[in-house]
Amino acid sequence: MKKNIVSLLIWMIMVFHGSTGIGATFDERFWEKYTDIELPQGFNKSSLAVINLDPYRFGDLDAKVPFADFRVVSDRREEIPCRVVSKRPVKRITEIPHEMLNLSTTAKGETWAEIQLKEKGAMVNALQLVTPDTDYIRQAEVLGSTDGKTWSVIRTAGVLFDINRGEKMQNTRMSFVQSNFPRLALKIINGGEKPLSITDVRALQENESPGESYMINAIVGKQENDANRKENSVIVRMQTVFPINRLIVETTETNFQRVVTVQKKNESGNWQDVAAGTIYSFDTPAMHLRQTAVEIPEAAAREFRLVFMNHDSPPLTVNRVNGEGFRRVLVFKIYPGRRFHLFWGNPGADMPVYDLAGVIEQQNVDQLPEAQFGNVRKNTKFAGSDARMPFTERYKFLLYFVVLLAVAGLFVLQYRVFRRMKG
Repeated sequence: MKKNIVSLLIWMIMVFHGSTGIGATFDERFWEKYTDIELPQGFNKSSLAVINLDPYRFGDLDAKVPFADFRVVSDRREEIPCRVVSKRPVKRITEIPHEMLNLSTTAKGETWAEIQLKEKGAMVNALQLVTPDTDYIRQAEVLGSTDGKTWSVIRTAGVLFDINRGEKMQNTRMSFVQSNFPRLALKIINGGEKPLSITDVRALQENESPGESYMINAIVGKQENDANRKENSVIVRMQTVFPINRLIVETTETNFQRVVTVQKKNESGNWQDVAAGTIYSFDTPAMHLRQTAVEIPEAAAREFRLVFMNHDSPPLTVNRVNGEGFRRVLVFKIYPGRRFHLFWGNPGADMPVYDLAGVIEQQNVDQLPEAQFGNVRKNTKFAGSDARMPFTERYKFLLYFVVLLAVAGLFVLQYRVFRRMKG
């Protein structure tokens, strides 16, 4: 009797802990979609392959974390190590050693900041103003010279500014085409204003890989205005659910500045802040600037809500909103003599952890052989959404019965022990 009850308790522990697919390398019953992977020609020369993830082929992702349910599976039902890699632009900034030769004010009231590079033949494509001053707007030019006497204009119509009118905005950098002039000058047009206090002008070499991105259109819903909070909001519905990194607001209005809060629904269905940024458009004789993109942490959702803080200005009219994300590729290992498939469509799946994931992520994906996807198919072996739930959730009444049976068994065991003690 004692042995039977212990066995029953062990089985109960397994039921409580157990969930679908225990011990299996891959159980395809819980993934709703799949597609075949067509390997590239000459793949035997490489141990890795890459495949592009198109937002409209794999749209409407429903995993808690984007791509957490992606599984590359061989024809032997083995999970193959893989990694989703984002083609983000990579920016590197190097400061070039220099010395200040001339910092003065011209007869026209312009600030002239002249520097000389210490490295012969050094390439520069940006100058950054260093000043303790705030709340300013200045037009500026960049010039270059070989002897300090004859100057060539490298960049015109630049604008340096530091604006704090409820929202902080700043631009202290002038970018231009690559230059190897040994001498560079930053000419600031003060326009009758007091010259800025300049601490330094940094010479920079900016290198940025272009990266690759895609656009997802959104349908703009009804716009609401809250006069008491001095804000208006709009809900945008994305055409497909795929990760994006920024939302771009299109409006025909000019000469505005707004703080925009981006929200998405949490698990409870309530709107929750995910990011905030400032958009603006200045079109005046002194400056022509426009920035209408709001950076957000990578997110995939069907709907976003944009809240515009207007203060005492009239509500901003939103004509269109687009989502922009960085292109992604799936890098996976190749094993000769095997066919491969990609499964996805399991909202409850956790992000897999493979020992080779870090190595895969460090690969130059542009040099890997490129595979292709076949047609997206419904998995005929899919057991349904309820089947993904743990055993105890699917059969709650059975669980109650097992618990009652176990309690009864414990009472019987205790009764037998008391009888032997009494004897």
